[in-house]
Amino acid sequence: MFSGDMDRDKISRFWDFGPVNYMNHGSFGACPQPVREFQQQQRETLLKNPMDYFANENDSLLTENRLFWAGFVDADPEGLVHVECATLGVNTVMKSLALRGYFRPGDEILLTNHGYNACNNVAQEIAHLTGAKVVIAPVPFPIQTSAQVTEAVLGTVTKKTRLALVDHITSATALIFPIEDIVRGLKERGVETLVDGAHAPAHVSLRLQQLGAAFYTGNGHKWLCAAPGCAFLYVREDFRDRIRPMTTSHGANDPNPDIAAFQKAFAWQGTRDTTPWFTPKIAFETLSGLHPKGMLGLIADNRRLAHHGYQRLLDALGQKPHAPDHMRGSMATIVIPPGDPDRLRHDIREREQFVTQIGAMPPLLGSGRIFRISAQAYNTPKQYERLAEVLIETLEREKRGQLLAMPGRKN
Repeated sequence: MFSGDMDRDKISRFWDFGPVNYMNHGSFGACPQPVREFQQQQRETLLKNPMDYFANENDSLLTENRLFWAGFVDADPEGLVHVECATLGVNTVMKSLALRGYFRPGDEILLTNHGYNACNNVAQEIAHLTGAKVVIAPVPFPIQTSAQVTEAVLGTVTKKTRLALVDHITSATALIFPIEDIVRGLKERGVETLVDGAHAPAHVSLRLQQLGAAFYTGNGHKWLCAAPGCAFLYVREDFRDRIRPMTTSHGANDPNPDIAAFQKAFAWQGTRDTTPWFTPKIAFETLSGLHPKGMLGLIADNRRLAHHGYQRLLDALGQKPHAPDHMRGSMATIVIPPGDPDRLRHDIREREQFVTQIGAMPPLLGSGRIFRISAQAYNTPKQYERLAEVLIETLEREKRGQLLAMPGRKN
């Protein structure tokens, strides 16, 4: 039984959403109370005496949590740095490479049709600036096997392919890509990989040194439940001399020979609230304490709950699975008929108190809308059972033109 190892109703007190059924953890995460309290304590200390804080506490906490990240994702700590979000990690890599002449006119930057819009945008921008070209690998959805992903990506590689930007877990379609096979196959063809792992930490196990990708970036604020603004960027050793932050660091010319140049480059990018970067360790400890089998037990339980909710929705709509079980983790996406996703989401929120993720189908994947669910420790089987009923009721209201009007816009 997916909920047999912990009391999800009792655990929900750490989040306290009130009357709202929060079913959209995947978009922005949600901080449990111990994490919020820890960050607030750190922020109060910073604001009361910023000189002492930045001079005495900031560096040690940054190092402590950088080492935590390195251990958690099995990465060389010298190649891992803090960033605010995975989107910034992607921007940092792409713009650093462009600045150092990595892309030449006629080169190809390989994406997939499941890519995250913000990251697609930076790839298009870099292509425009450098004379390179963006090429899209057509990964099907619905999908039958993970091999279809690898075949689509590798089948799009040409002699001009310079870099591939590939999701580990896709946002809109919530698919776990076979990233090990993809990175290995690309490397064999002489192509480096930038992995957008926004959804991966605390969602799937990560072994970055074994994976061997040149670049990997992941969020802490999503499935790890750290504070917003907490993410990491990992760069393989042979690329560290080419990657620099979006803001040139005050510490870039630090004469200390014991600090690697890559770390100096990211060390002090101006006065900022660094407290989100101090929260992954406390978030890990909090989540691990919720399940008798620790973090791995919680991840497995969330996955089973997401599959339960997914099947309830499929049954209600009379649909078959859009992907095999092993390609779905703690999120799942179904396809619903075309229409206004914002108004449907608004109606469900205002009338039924369910916070959900509904969006337009990515244009290269076809028509319709995506309805994505997420499962975190505070969610319960009863919520998904009711959500299936709510979705059917709301789609019927939509057909009759009875959805609630959205304030501030023509409906």
